[in-house]
Amino acid sequence: MKRGILVFIAFIAFSVNVYPQDSVTNSVRDYRRANEHRLLREFVDLLSIPNVAADTANINRNAEFIANEMNKRGLKPQLLRAKDTSAPPVVYGEFVTPGAKQTVILYAHYDGQPTDPAAWKDTEPCLNREPWQPAN
Repeated sequence: MKRGILVFIAFIAFSVNVYPQDSVTNSVRDYRRANEHRLLREFVDLLSIPNVAADTANINRNAEFIANEMNKRGLKPQLLRAKDTSAPPVVYGEFVTPGAKQTVILYAHYDGQPTDPAAWKDTEPCLNREPWQPAN
């Protein structure tokens, strides 16, 4: 599901070009330009860790990597683990801003399925399923 992260990055990149430029946008762009090699290296480092959901050891490595990166950026990450040790930990972090009047929540999967369909547990994951319906 690292593809979701790529979509999110593409969305952010598109948004920067569509909306009017202001000092915050320019500041973010300047930061990205000054740090793009490090940011790209960190992203490649994350992508280099296998993320197959059934691979508990590497899923834990992914979670620890993400928590470490969040910590470097001033968030206070926690790995929230279920009683079922085969379930991947939830990586939770928050950045508290005194006086903030809004909350931003980001959610992303960091686990995925094997790239080889023969290794999938459910070989036809989209067949014979009810389509997702929004809540009323």
